[in-house]
Amino acid sequence: MKVSKFKFFSILTIALVALAIVLPNFMSDKTREQLPEVLQGEPIALGLDLKGGAYILLEADINSVVKEKNNQIKDVVRKELRGDKEKGEAMIPYANLTGTANYTTVVIKNPNDIKEAKRRIQKATVDEVEMVLDENKMKIFYSDASIEKMKSDILNSSIEIVRRRVDSLGNKEPSIQKQGENRIMVQLPGADNPERVKELIGKTAKMTFHMVDEEAMQTGNVPMDSEIVDGIVIKKRVAVSGENLTDSRVAYDQNGRPAVTTTFNSIGARAFAKLTSENVGKRFAIVLDGKVLSAPTIQEAITGGYGQITGGFTTEQANDLSTMLRSGALPCELTVVEERTVGAGLGADSIEKGSFASILGLALVLIFMIMTYGVLGIFSDIVLLLNIVLIFTGLAITGATLTLPGIAGIALNIGMAVDANILIFEGMREGSKRGVSAIKSIEDGFSNAFSAIMDSNITTLASALIMFQFGSGPIKGFAVTLSMGILTSLFTNITCLKMILELWAKTGKTKKIDL
Repeated sequence: MKVSKFKFFSILTIALVALAIVLPNFMSDKTREQLPEVLQGEPIALGLDLKGGAYILLEADINSVVKEKNNQIKDVVRKELRGDKEKGEAMIPYANLTGTANYTTVVIKNPNDIKEAKRRIQKATVDEVEMVLDENKMKIFYSDASIEKMKSDILNSSIEIVRRRVDSLGNKEPSIQKQGENRIMVQLPGADNPERVKELIGKTAKMTFHMVDEEAMQTGNVPMDSEIVDGIVIKKRVAVSGENLTDSRVAYDQNGRPAVTTTFNSIGARAFAKLTSENVGKRFAIVLDGKVLSAPTIQEAITGGYGQITGGFTTEQANDLSTMLRSGALPCELTVVEERTVGAGLGADSIEKGSFASILGLALVLIFMIMTYGVLGIFSDIVLLLNIVLIFTGLAITGATLTLPGIAGIALNIGMAVDANILIFEGMREGSKRGVSAIKSIEDGFSNAFSAIMDSNITTLASALIMFQFGSGPIKGFAVTLSMGILTSLFTNITCLKMILELWAKTGKTKKIDL
């Protein structure tokens, strides 16, 4: 019997690299910083229940966006039926155009125009609407599939924007996940200012630019096409939309006060240049989420697509505003429906108790294996410890978060790994009773236990993957460490333990295994 040198040194290298990655996590910050950078290892991310921080559950008002989209169908239909003169499209005569929160109806006066009307509407709505005809009356509405896709897109877009805003604050290892059909769960381990985070991620950040209605401001008579916002009368028509912003940064004005710069794309730059060149000497209002940030006077035409917003900001307010503008406006309003702050002391207590329970359980298992199987128990303990090191290595490399349920997953995996070793050793015991050689006992032990080990681990892994896919929060934390532990235990139990036993049988000249 020969033990491959390649196999031996490969396993030894894996074990040493894993130790180098994991050990710095169990050192103090001061000790770890004294190590060479290459030996400082990958930090294991701790979850909210271990590190403390903020938990925020947001609810997205998706239905209002869907309702708004349905209401917009009426305007689309009107525009398409009137035709585009520049494209040479003639007007299609129509009547009784009405819209509701669910559908739009219109009567096409000439039945021969129905086909052209359908073509225009389908093209304008990218074939996302359905049309039902009742003689020459047309009913237009979004299909169920389109509405479901719209809802999914809105929620996914909201999650991405929330993620960009949270990342800009420098929070480490944030967890931002979809929960149900319209909720977003945000976990921020180590967050020291959850109120600021909540305020930042909850704002829609929809910015628009409007001309100030100076005449209405002087006379006090507000026309239909204007409205009063924060005591200022502004035109309802959006002169420039914040959707065309590409970047926003914090700057300082001539007096050293914090300001926010804005940079537009080519479409926004042209619109902003047109607005400022045609209205020199007039005021325009910068409106964010229904509030006027400022209403400066246009001194000169701004043609470079670059502007600056001042409004008596503090540095923190300017930072938050630039972050929101840079990350983009939320497609719908987000409401905080639940929030919790977990203190670092509670996290430390969880770590202490969880660590004590894990170490005690591990120690009892190690002692039991040695008392039951002697030298084979020592070999079992070696691979069991390697298995735990590999689990933590996997957490560090993948960036997965270790939670309190995750520690429970590791504890469960310890029991499963020992159970596999017991199956192998009992198979070896049967061989020794028949008087076979040590080499034959080892081969029989592994071959007889292999199917049982694989069956139990594969079924458990399948359950862990289902929990990870459909679970959330603590369930996912449990599933992550459990699934990692299954994969690493298969490697340590089948590959590493067998190699150790083969080396022992060869170098020790063991003829027979007595159990």
